[in-house]
Order: sequence, then C-alpha cells, then structure tokens
Amino acid sequence: MKTSALPQWLLDLATARMHYEERFGWPVSISIHERHLAIALGRTLDAIVMPAPLATQVHTQLGIAMLSGPVIANPDGTLWTFLTQPATPGLAIDLPGVQRAGTHTVIPTPGTDWRWVKEPGPRHVLPSVCTVVATTRRILAVPKGI
Repeated sequence: MKTSALPQWLLDLATARMHYEERFGWPVSISIHERHLAIALGRTLDAIVMPAPLATQVHTQLGIAMLSGPVIANPDGTLWTFLTQPATPGLAIDLPGVQRAGTHTVIPTPGTDWRWVKEPGPRHVLPSVCTVVATTRRILAVPKGI
C-alpha cells in the first residue's frame, strides 16, 4: 500500500507555523481551507485593525516613540493589523474604522498575499493595546489641514 505525500503548500505552512511558534511563542494554527496561518488572539497577543492611511500615521508615530511592533497588511493593502500585548477584557475601542481583530488574525506566510509592513523581532516586546489606541486617538484629534 502506497501512501501519498502531503502537498507542498501544506508542508510550507507547517514549516512556517513551526518558525512562528519556536521563535515567538505564538499560538499559530493552520487553516487548511483558506491555506494560511492564523494566530489565536486574547491570551498571548491581541490585534488592532485599521485602514491603511490611518495605520501609516500610527505606525510612524509609534516608530518615533520607539514603541512600534509587528504590523500586517491584508492582500490588497487597505487594512493593517497591529499585533499587541493582550488587551484588558472589555476594552472598548471607539474609534472610526478601528477595531479589535476578533479571535484570530492571519499572519504572512510564503504563497499568500498577506505581507509584513513591519516584521516581528525575536526579543521585541509587543506594544500595549493602549499605546496603539492612544496614538490613534491623538492622530484623529488633530484637525485636518494643520
């Protein structure tokens, strides 16, 4: 009886999953149907999603303050996801176009159109949700045209 080999895309996802788990300790799962990796949110890390134009400003300001962390762009680049430390339960994010990512978020892997805007570092501490939200609020509070 001959056994069939696993498809290459699945082997690639399994390798990428091991990389993320071993290097960062992230709870990564393989989504077979969508053929991508996803991180479970809420315990080890969390995520905030916002439109790319706003996210660009937030990312720049976090970088200036030396508080930036990993950021992911969706396939068409219209939404960016900021990976953060776990949020306090019940934290409300009341900003236009900004939301918590939910229970999982996709992470970039070879063969997908998801990409890192800023890749994670092995010993880099994730920013707090409050830091990302406060920076976003500060940017939104500045009147346009100033």
